[in-house]
Amino acid sequence: MENTNISKPRVNKTVMFLTILIVLFAFVLMVMGWLYYTEKQQAQETQNQLIAEKDSISQNLRNIIIEYEVLETDNENIKKKLEEERQRAEKLYAELKQVRTVSYAKIKEYQRELGTLRAIMKDMVFEIDSLNTLNQKLIAENIKVRQEYSISQKTVETLEQQKQELTTTVAKGSVIRARDVTIKTTNTRGKEVSRVRKVNKIQTCFIVSENPIAKPGNRYVYIRILGPDGFILAKSNADLFDYEGEKIVYSAKREVDYRNEDVEMCIYYDNNGELVPGTYQVSLFMDENLIGYGEFALK
Repeated sequence: MENTNISKPRVNKTVMFLTILIVLFAFVLMVMGWLYYTEKQQAQETQNQLIAEKDSISQNLRNIIIEYEVLETDNENIKKKLEEERQRAEKLYAELKQVRTVSYAKIKEYQRELGTLRAIMKDMVFEIDSLNTLNQKLIAENIKVRQEYSISQKTVETLEQQKQELTTTVAKGSVIRARDVTIKTTNTRGKEVSRVRKVNKIQTCFIVSENPIAKPGNRYVYIRILGPDGFILAKSNADLFDYEGEKIVYSAKREVDYRNEDVEMCIYYDNNGELVPGTYQVSLFMDENLIGYGEFALK
C-alpha cells in the first residue's frame, strides 16, 4: 500500500512535465509558423515592389525608344548614334520583359542603365536642337543673302537696262540725217528732163546735217534707186554695203569727210538704158542707217 502511494506523485510529475513540453513545442511551432508566414508575406511584398519597379523601368524604356524613333536629323554621325542608343534601349527592354524574378541589385543596375539612356537622350536632343537652330540661322542668312543678291541683280539689271537705253538713245541721237533731198534727171547737156529716153544721169542732192554727238571722219553715203518695176538700179551686183546685218546692193556712193557740220553734196547715177516710165524711190544710207528719202517720176 505504501509503494502505490509513493509512485503516484512521480507519475503526476512526469505527466505535467510532458504536458509542459508539448505546450512549449506547440508554442514554438506556432511562433515559427507565424515567423515563416510573416517572412513569406514580406518577401512577396518585396518581390511585388521589385516587379512594379521593373514594370516602371520597362515603361520608361519604351518611352525612350519611342523618343529615339521620332528624333530626326540630317547629321549622319548623330543619326548613327541615335540608332545605336535606340538598339541599346530595345535590348534592355527585351531583357526586362523576359525577367520574372528580380533583385534589388538587378533593379539598381536597370535604373543606372535607364539613367544613362536618359542622359544620352537629353544630350542628343540638345545637340539636335542646336544643329536645327544653327541650320535655321544659316537658312535665314542664306535667304537674306539670296534676297540681297536678288536685289543687287535687279539693280544691276536696271542699271544695265538704263545703260542700254542710254546707249540706244545716244546711238539714235548720233545718227546723221540727210535733209532737203532733191532729185533731178538730166540729159547729156545737163538740162533737166523727165522722159525716159532723154535721161542721161540721175542727180540726187542733199545736205548731210550737223550733229555734234556723231563721230567725225570719212564715211560713205550710199543711194538705192528702186524702179517702178521693183528692181534696184545698180551698176553691178557686187556693189554691196551693210545694213541691219545684211549685205544689200547700192546704186551709187560717194565719200564725205564729215566734221559734225552741214555738208552739201550730190551723188550721180548714169543711165545705162534700164529706166522705164513710172515713179522711182531713192533711199540714202550712211553708217548702216537710213538717213534720207526722195522720189522722182519719169514719163
